[in-house]
Amino acid sequence: MENSTIEDLLARVSKFASILGISRSELRVYSFLLLEGQMTARDVSKKLSISYTKIYTILSKLEERGWIKKLGKKPAVYEAISLRDLWSSVKRLIEIKVNEFEKEFIEPLSSILPTSSTYNVILIPSSKLKETIINTLSDGNKFLIAISFQELLDENVIETIKVKAFHSTVKLIVPDSFGLELPGVEIKKLNNMFGSGIITSSSVLLILRNVDKLSGLLSNHKYIVDIASVYFNHIWEQASKGANTL
Repeated sequence: MENSTIEDLLARVSKFASILGISRSELRVYSFLLLEGQMTARDVSKKLSISYTKIYTILSKLEERGWIKKLGKKPAVYEAISLRDLWSSVKRLIEIKVNEFEKEFIEPLSSILPTSSTYNVILIPSSKLKETIINTLSDGNKFLIAISFQELLDENVIETIKVKAFHSTVKLIVPDSFGLELPGVEIKKLNNMFGSGIITSSSVLLILRNVDKLSGLLSNHKYIVDIASVYFNHIWEQASKGANTL
C-alpha cells in the first residue's frame, strides 16, 4: 500500500480516533508495523522519521493498549496484532467510553430535567438487527444512512429505503464495491467506514461488527442524535459522488 494511501486513511480516521484518546501517531506506527512486520524501535524511528525518544513513548502506549507485542530483548522487536484483534479491542474501548459518557454526563443531566424528558439507549442483538433497521426506517421524513456491511442490505431493507425515498429525504453512503441504483436516493461512495448507521430526526442506530457478529446501539437521546448527524455530514463531505447517484 502506498504511503499516500495510508496518510489519506489516517487523515480520515484520526479525527474520530482522537475522541477515543487515540493519536494519529499511534495509528501510523501500528499501521506501519502491521504492513512491514516485526521491527526494532530504532528501525521504526528511522523509517518513519520519528525521534527515537518519541518512538519509545508511542510504542509503550500501543503496548499498553494491547495493539502491539514486544518480543525478545536487546534489542526488542515489536509486532502488531491482527486487524481482527484490533477491532475487538477498539469495540471494547467504544463500549467503555459510551458507558462512561452515559454515567458521567447523560445520567446526571437527566436527573435534573423534568420527568417528561425521557430517553432510551438500547443494545440490539444480531437476531433483532434487521427488524430494528426496518422499524427505524418506518418513521420520519429525513434519513441519513451509512452502510458498510453488505449483509445489511437485503431485499426488505432495500425496498423500505426505496419506499421512503418517494416522500422523504434519503442520503446513503456505501463502499465502492456496492452496486446500487435507488431512485430518489442521494448516494455517495466511501471506503473504510467505521461501522454502519441510520440517523432519523429523532433516533440513531449504530451498527458494529464484533468478530463475525453484528450488533446495534439504538438511542433517541437528542444529544447523541445530534453528534451522529454532525459526524455523518462530515463523512458525507469526504465521500465521492457515485456514478449512480440519482
